[in-house]
Amino acid sequence: MTTTTFTRLQEGSTGAAVTKLQQRLKSLNFYAGAVDGKFGTNTKAAVIKFQQNNAVTVDGIVGYVTESAIQRAIWVSQRQTVKEGSQGKDVEKVQELLKRADAINSHQREVWNIPGGVFAVGNVDGKFGATTKAAVIKFQQVEKLKADGIVGQATWKSLSGIVTFDLEAEVIVANNVFGLA
Repeated sequence: MTTTTFTRLQEGSTGAAVTKLQQRLKSLNFYAGAVDGKFGTNTKAAVIKFQQNNAVTVDGIVGYVTESAIQRAIWVSQRQTVKEGSQGKDVEKVQELLKRADAINSHQREVWNIPGGVFAVGNVDGKFGATTKAAVIKFQQVEKLKADGIVGQATWKSLSGIVTFDLEAEVIVANNVFGLA
């Protein structure tokens, strides 16, 4: 993780940070205006629409909480749908996150006397086999998602919560947790 500098953005802001914001909002289909580095009424409206759709305080200002939500949404949008038979970095990321979820939930396993991991994903090898599918289905059931063993956008969004578990928005942004600098 690299440390990044963050500037709060609001109507009237200008520059490269606004350009990056506009590009990101455009890629997420919240902004249709010109990418001109000027935070005007169209950019503010896009920020408000994003905030409304992402359970963020709706004020039209991009502070740490909104910025961390944008970074999370971008990260999710960059993930590929993976399922049994898939291979590669995104499968490896699913496996890593399910292992991390098990570590986070180790206390509950002790309380419930459950041996091993709740999401027993097996090896982190980038190969989506039957064990990974079973772990994904269990995760989807816990998260009340469609339990089909396919990691699409909804499952990636839930998994992204593991990436940021127990981190404040300022830490997420300052430490570039999603690697989007």
